[in-house]
Amino acid sequence: MNTSYLKTFIEVINMRNISKTAEKLFITQPAVSKQLQLLEKDFGTTLIKKNGREIMPTEEGLILYKYAKSILNEEEEIYSLFKNENKITGKLTIYSSSLPADYYIHDLVSEFSTIYPDVTFCIKKVDSKKVYSTIENGLTSFGFTGNKYKNNKIQTICIATDEVVIVTSKKREKEFKDKSIDIKMLMSQDFIIREKGSATLQIFEEYLKENQLKLEDLNIKIQAEDNELIKKFVKCNMGLAILPKKAVEKEIQDGTLILVNVKELKLKRRLYYVFNKDRYFSKTENKFKDYITNKFSKGAE
Repeated sequence: MNTSYLKTFIEVINMRNISKTAEKLFITQPAVSKQLQLLEKDFGTTLIKKNGREIMPTEEGLILYKYAKSILNEEEEIYSLFKNENKITGKLTIYSSSLPADYYIHDLVSEFSTIYPDVTFCIKKVDSKKVYSTIENGLTSFGFTGNKYKNNKIQTICIATDEVVIVTSKKREKEFKDKSIDIKMLMSQDFIIREKGSATLQIFEEYLKENQLKLEDLNIKIQAEDNELIKKFVKCNMGLAILPKKAVEKEIQDGTLILVNVKELKLKRRLYYVFNKDRYFSKTENKFKDYITNKFSKGAE
């Protein structure tokens, strides 16, 4: 039995799709199909079946899936016993929402890289909702996000806390500096906001809901996918923006942006490392998960 075929089988069951599995493992679709056929021939049973467009495990396939994960984990441990534990190689693909990607994970990646210098990284910046969907669809086993979605299979570890604030241009300093405005005045302003799926925007939407309002009640001037682009529009005095405080610390300090104080507006948020506890982790992914777990053990949820 070739254990590399077991890894392919696990990914097919995780992703429920042969072409996506081939893309993730950097092999051809015929190679994936051939490995599945060889496994079925080896075990003398049918392991997968089609359910519409999806690939599903048979009852025998579910049994193999359970044991295959254990076998691969044991294999990694055996290799670790006979090889230099610190000699970890491979490529980590990290899906992250904008705030952790822009302001937090560079320190984590840098520190991990000093411990395991032979590991390479690919960082993909997407919104929080996309991070979860890539995990659920099996494209990755973990990611970083500014939000939590209900999913019993996905666990979270808090890596940082931040605050959501409203900022405007220095040109409006006389209008807003050292003043506290009510929500009625807030709703009369033009806004530059993040796209749907952003954790920052979702937190503000919850605040609006508490005040019997909705996002559509805002005067939305511009909707953009990037915090840095939003800040540029704000500096041009095109409206107010809802942004993580971490993202505007420098601008507030140098005076190019000012905080807009809104009565009873206290929006705290957490940032998370999220992972699927039931998915197979490569040796490199396991090392990274261990590193995060040890560093932020008190933030596990």
